[in-house]
Amino acid sequence: MVQCLELYYRQQKHQKEIAQALGISSSKVSRLLKRAFGEGLIRVELDLPLNPRLGAALVQGFGLRDAVVVPAGGRGDVKEELGAAAAAYFEKVAANGIRVGLSCGFTLYHTIRHLRERRFRDLTLYPLSGESTLRLVDLSPNTLVGMLAAKYRPHVVAYALPVQHLTSLRQIERERRRLLRQNVDIALVGIGLIAEGTTGFCSLAESYGVSVKTLRRLGVVGEVNYQPFDAGGKVVDRPELRPLSRRMLSVTAERLQALSRADSKYVIAVAGGRQKVAAIRAALSGRFLNVLITDEEAALALVGSKPSSAAP
Repeated sequence: MVQCLELYYRQQKHQKEIAQALGISSSKVSRLLKRAFGEGLIRVELDLPLNPRLGAALVQGFGLRDAVVVPAGGRGDVKEELGAAAAAYFEKVAANGIRVGLSCGFTLYHTIRHLRERRFRDLTLYPLSGESTLRLVDLSPNTLVGMLAAKYRPHVVAYALPVQHLTSLRQIERERRRLLRQNVDIALVGIGLIAEGTTGFCSLAESYGVSVKTLRRLGVVGEVNYQPFDAGGKVVDRPELRPLSRRMLSVTAERLQALSRADSKYVIAVAGGRQKVAAIRAALSGRFLNVLITDEEAALALVGSKPSSAAP
């Protein structure tokens, strides 16, 4: 099977030539190639071009510094595509000695996975949020900071929020103030939607007795760094959410807005898919980001264009 793969993909031989070289039938060569694909020995990736016209429309329509729109299709997993594009963008704007802040989410996991090892030196890494109680969370910022630190070791300094149970609100407030003092150059964040069965903010809210139904009743359409916001991009601060917000250690939405306004700072939000359009639009209205990495389906919905008129 390995010989078939070597001859077929690297030496560009025809199946009949491979059969003659190995002394087997052409049908067996075909079966071996199909079997290799089924067993995961072959990985197919499509490096499709980005959509600069849609990116420019997002920049103009929402006052962004930059936007990257990945094409529909490709690897078949939009989070994988977005992660690869976000990694490429990060490597374009990052430099030695910068400070990087990380939120949480599966798309950021893909972003870190696609970064090239040891490309930068003397980075300082910070988590942008964390929960002050011992609960099961999905790809926490501490975890992602550790992953990113592994990419650039040994020339990196990485910090983590405490994972011990903080029972006192005074302790939590002290850690929150310490977190807010960190002034990062690049913040990598996701944009979460409000839906049943989603990990992260929604599952955490449910653990505090706030259901998805309640979140929707309160007008929450999305969240960024565990900060819930409404359709107009305003942070939702209601009594029902305060037991959760008091326990969260998180860089606030106001801080993200301030970073987004600074000329020398980047707040790169990575999110896509039609189901997240409302949340992305609200985050754009709230000015929680100045760079958006998204996909064509979401971008078309955001700019209100039809595929036929927006395709380059």
